[in-house]
Order: sequence, then structure tokens, then C-alpha cells
Amino acid sequence: MRTRLFAVGAACAVLIAACGGTPATQPSASSAPKADIKVGLAISLTGAANIYGPSQQNGAKLAMEQINAAGGIGGAKIALVVEDDASARDQGITVFRKLINEDKVVAILGPTLSGVAAGAHPVAQQAGLAVGKCDYGACDWIFRASLGEETALPAALKAAKDKLNLKKVVLMFESDQKFAADGAEIFKKAAADNGITIARTIPYKTADVDFSAFVTQAKGEGPDAILASGLAGTASKVLIEVGKQFPQGLRVVGSNGFNSPAVIAAAGAAAPNMIVGTAWNKASTDKTNADFVRAFKDKYGSDPDQFATQAYTAMIVLADAMKRSANATDKAALKKALEGTKDLATPLGAFSFTADHDVKQPVFVMTVKDGAFVPFN
Repeated sequence: MRTRLFAVGAACAVLIAACGGTPATQPSASSAPKADIKVGLAISLTGAANIYGPSQQNGAKLAMEQINAAGGIGGAKIALVVEDDASARDQGITVFRKLINEDKVVAILGPTLSGVAAGAHPVAQQAGLAVGKCDYGACDWIFRASLGEETALPAALKAAKDKLNLKKVVLMFESDQKFAADGAEIFKKAAADNGITIARTIPYKTADVDFSAFVTQAKGEGPDAILASGLAGTASKVLIEVGKQFPQGLRVVGSNGFNSPAVIAAAGAAAPNMIVGTAWNKASTDKTNADFVRAFKDKYGSDPDQFATQAYTAMIVLADAMKRSANATDKAALKKALEGTKDLATPLGAFSFTADHDVKQPVFVMTVKDGAFVPFN
């Protein structure tokens, strides 16, 4: 199960299938500018995941600007073509077709949600030779640049169990979002693997406003913690209601949807109840991360979040592969170069792709203190 939230978390994917692009025509005069290399960015600027899209766009644009300022790809600049997938599967398919057939992009970063990816990624896959599989079909032209929930959720749950001695929990999840439903299944397996009993499973919907009844049901089970899988809009509502009904405090082990400063702001005093697995530690003193955080804040006047960082990373990973490729606009050469990505320095830490085109990077487990994410352990 490969859950993505843009990953470019679950989900920025780097896609070169069917994107092929039109090889840039190089002018005969060496001093003449080279044609731009178009890269698509398909993200949720509206819809249920709209809280993540603007951050992703800012992260990707910052990376593009830095790459171009440093000479681009062999003198050619990257041109980012941004499209809104509206957090909807059908719109994601439409956007991908436009980027591929009309804009002639060389690669696509996105989409934000796994439910959108299930429809859109096969569009990008069609021109490639299928030699690999993922949960929604052939995906050998698809590279996941975001840490999957199947890695992050078990890490967070194990850390919580080891520190808090969890024995019995309640699982809550946003049942009409594929990302959240997939996360619930991952939580179930992780709980079983850690000898933790899920006393009750409570589904809710994206449009739900009053969470008092859901948390009352959970409270009736006397849990040691609540596991919650959902997007940012419902994440804060879960935290707020848990704070009301458990004034003494009860931990909520959350999915990747909780990984946003917006959730912290909305949850207020209840935010410190959160425990979450994440791809990024803002406080890391690694130079690559520190430089990125500084540059992002200088440009946008605010700190980046995980989703901006993942989008930024996806762009620099793609650019690195383009530079190592014999021809950045040739999809087969670019695919081979991406497969050779190993221990690239990024704000997320040393970044590599596995043989299955999944990301290999450090995992962090965080909580909230003084309005910011801090390490849980």
C-alpha cells in the first residue's frame, strides 16, 4: 500500500511516464539562450487538501529559482507549469493530460493526495513499458519523493508505545478520503505488530463539524491513546475535542495530515497532545536544511512546513537527475538518472531512491511544544 500525500505525505511523486516532452531545440550560436525545460506541478490549491498546496507551490518555486540562478540545467532554465488538481480524482486526470499533451512537460511533480494519484498516475504511466507494480497498476515511471505512511505511522506508533506503554487505543479516521482510509489500515497492522489492542474503530467524514459524539465514543473505551488518520481540516477538530473531553491530557497519534503549522494553530492548547511521524525536522542543524529554511523565510516571510520542504526536495532531486542525464528531455535517460539517485544532500536528509522507486530517507517522530513541532523522543 503506497499512500501519498504529496508527497510531492503523502505525496510528491516525480513522474516521467508519458511526459517525454519535446527535446529542446538548441540554437547554433553558443551564446543564444537555450529553450526552457518545462516541469509540471499538479497540486491541491483548492478542495479538501488546499491547506497543503500553497506550501508545496512555494517550495517548488524556490527550488526552481535557485536552480536557474545557479545556471539551470546545462544553461537551460526550468519553467514550472502549475495546475490545481482541486483534491479531486477526475480533475487530477484532466490536469495530467493537459500537462502531458498540451504543455509537453518533461516531468510532473504531484499530485497531493493518493486518491488523486490513483487516477492521475496511470495517465503518466501509459507511454512507459510496464516493468513494475504498485497498488494502482504499473508504476515503473513513477518515483515517490515523499515519505510513505507505511513507514511514518508505524514509527510514530512504536515511539508512542515505547514511551507511554500503550496497550489499548481507539482508531478514528476520515473514511471518505483514500489517504486517510489507507492510513487506518496501516495503523491497524502497526498496532497488531506492537501488541496494541484497537478497542474501537470510529469513522467520520470530511464535512463533519461536531466531533463531540465521536470522541465520546472513544472515551467510553478508556483508551491509552487515540490513533487518528485524516487531513488537516479534521485533524484540528479531533485534537480540540480530545482536549475538551480529556482535560488531563490524552495523546493522539496522527497521520501525515497532522503535519502542518495550520493544525497547530487551529488546535491551540490541544496541539501538544499530538504525536506524528514525519519526513522533516525543521530544527536540524544540517547545513542543507538550515540554508533552505533561511532562504524560504527570506523569500516568503514565514517558515516552511513539511510539505514545502518535500516539494523543494522533489524539485532538486529531479534537477540533480537532469544534470546527470545525457539529455534532460529524454525520458529514458532521465528515468535511468533518477534511479541512480543516492545519498543526495537535501533538507530532508540524505535522499535516495530504492529499487522500487520509493524514497529512502530519515524518519522523525515529533510532538508539539510552544506552538512548534519538536522531537518526541
